[in-house]
Amino acid sequence: MKRFLLPVAAAVLVAACQDSTDPSIGGPTEPLDQPAGPVSEAISASPTTTIRHLWAVVAANGSLTRGSRVTGVSRLGVGQYEVTFNRSVTGCAYVATTQNAYSQALGIFTASGHLSANGVYVETKNQGGGLTDGPFDLLVSCGPLGTRFAVVGYSADLVRATSGTSLSFLGAGRYQVRFASAVRGCAFLATVGDPGNALVFNPSGVYTGTGPDANTVYIETKNPGGGLQDGVPFHLALICPGTGSSRFAVLKASGIAQRASTGTSGTRPSTGTYIVASNLNIGACAALATRGSVNTGVPFSPATVEIVPGAGSNSFGVQVRQLLFFGGALANQAIHTAVIC
Repeated sequence: MKRFLLPVAAAVLVAACQDSTDPSIGGPTEPLDQPAGPVSEAISASPTTTIRHLWAVVAANGSLTRGSRVTGVSRLGVGQYEVTFNRSVTGCAYVATTQNAYSQALGIFTASGHLSANGVYVETKNQGGGLTDGPFDLLVSCGPLGTRFAVVGYSADLVRATSGTSLSFLGAGRYQVRFASAVRGCAFLATVGDPGNALVFNPSGVYTGTGPDANTVYIETKNPGGGLQDGVPFHLALICPGTGSSRFAVLKASGIAQRASTGTSGTRPSTGTYIVASNLNIGACAALATRGSVNTGVPFSPATVEIVPGAGSNSFGVQVRQLLFFGGALANQAIHTAVIC
């Protein structure tokens, strides 16, 4: 199993100042079931629209709050969970976001199942690297309905991705993921995660932005001190206009949407707290967020993101904080967000 190596403090500070194949989801290809939980009024285009996403909302004790095609959740130990679906998900990407449960943010890390090919393994950790129980929202992206994904390994290798995807390693924890078609109108969600079913030992972060052309996403991976770090594997999932049973918003630090789904908007009611609102009921869905630039500017200031309650059933909140290395205070930073039903 591979381990991350944290640079010494001096190297952290120096770096911080710098600024394929088609997967098979392995099971039947019919539309997915309605998610567990109260979804009768949840986001829906028409009676014939079916939910095709695999997702889960999990409590800190490992109980399933709601989800789509989830057959069970196991709490394997402190901060260790496995979410099991009714089909193989080894060919997919796994992105997740913690829900705020403590005075400081937790990190979250994913991998293929430790119990079966139908599972996604999840760890929640404090920023010192200690396993800590925490609630989270999880999306398994296998590429349906206009979504795109990529999984990048420890050696800057493209492990699996949507067909036609390529990877460029720019050095020092910097990457460009290029897709076969334009993605500039999408939200870019990313999570540090093992490309197989091993463990991610040390906490690190992944941050997104727009690449140099319309087909490309820019990625930075950084250590807990904010320094660019090589050897950090990550999972990337894109939510784009027209992606079924979902809404997204890419928000500026001010809370104003740079781009968003129809009927979706953002506000910033207080420092570091953002509200994403929809014209539909999204209260029975999963919410995700990633610290990322709204344009080709690099995500220079790393931060944590966590889900918090919204103002009602048509909204959810995102809380953004500095890394603990910089004090952990609430901070205004641009973010990519999505809600999946």
